[in-house]
Amino acid sequence: MSNVGTIAEWLPDERTAALITSPLSLRYMCGFTIENGILLVFKERVILFVTSRDFEYAVEKADGFSVQVLSSGRQMLDLLIKYSIKRIYTEADKITVAEFNTYKEQLHYADVLASDELSTQLMKMRTIKSDDEIVAIYNAQKICDKAYERLLATVRKGMTERQIAALLGFYIMDYGAEEQAFPAIVLSGENTADQRAKPSDRQIRDGDFLILEFGARWGGYCASMSRTVAVGAIDSTRDNMYNAVSCALQDGLKALRAGIGGKVADSVAKATLNAWGVDKYCSVNFAHGIGLEAVEPPFLRQGSSAMLKAKTALSTACGISTGRFGVKIGDIAVLTEEGCADLTAATKSLVHI
Repeated sequence: MSNVGTIAEWLPDERTAALITSPLSLRYMCGFTIENGILLVFKERVILFVTSRDFEYAVEKADGFSVQVLSSGRQMLDLLIKYSIKRIYTEADKITVAEFNTYKEQLHYADVLASDELSTQLMKMRTIKSDDEIVAIYNAQKICDKAYERLLATVRKGMTERQIAALLGFYIMDYGAEEQAFPAIVLSGENTADQRAKPSDRQIRDGDFLILEFGARWGGYCASMSRTVAVGAIDSTRDNMYNAVSCALQDGLKALRAGIGGKVADSVAKATLNAWGVDKYCSVNFAHGIGLEAVEPPFLRQGSSAMLKAKTALSTACGISTGRFGVKIGDIAVLTEEGCADLTAATKSLVHI
């Protein structure tokens, strides 16, 4: 389903148009992937310009707009003149200076604007998910859950972080993902203290924590999850730290609902860590948006001015790092007026392998 009508309604008058060129925005607006396209949105009509190679595919997929093969910049200029367009909004954060200057030169009949108004509006639209988008995110998350369950049955002591990351990637694809939402993060032992690190050749061994952070893309939309598992028996300090993080995540999820500020759930989760006496080790903000991108607005953290709305999809997480080891647990949640729906099926209790 396309979203072209919403941008057309957003345009202030009939003499204004929107020029959308980034692949991500084209995917969102058109409802299908098109790498080399230009979407020109007028108040009363929408035209997608594509290469001749993509024409038949685009015509078949198009819903609510027409498709033309772009042969020259003059084509768009003629349309601006025909419909008396005087202003054109661009995605100022998605095009280069050279691209902007090219459009300004080719479409000289109108004032081509380099403001962030169009980008801001597109992001506002993307924040509130449709039912179809939520289904896609849920399907992506089901793939993550299946991959995680399968990994728990196959991972063994002596395997390296890189080997485990490769297995996760294979399982994600084997369960029907289009691709990984991002390269899987697998960290063990002392490496878990730096949750920005990449998988290494370190072998997992008894007493380790093993952090797994991974995601899948399905139908163009991302889901992800984080889990920390214990390799064999662990000491009481690690066990206590894990329970603190698990409780903090669950308390933060309970606080989530439409109508609250972006820092509320983050404050709740950190208050729980404080109650456990481990808040000084907190290593992550509570949540950020997820959808066409693995990381997108809103960002739930201290200082956030965002007001949360129903049908916002969030990648939530709680994590700590003591300097010697770390813990991270995270789920996908979709906001409702009354609370949130946790789409992640995997247990938040500590799993031993």
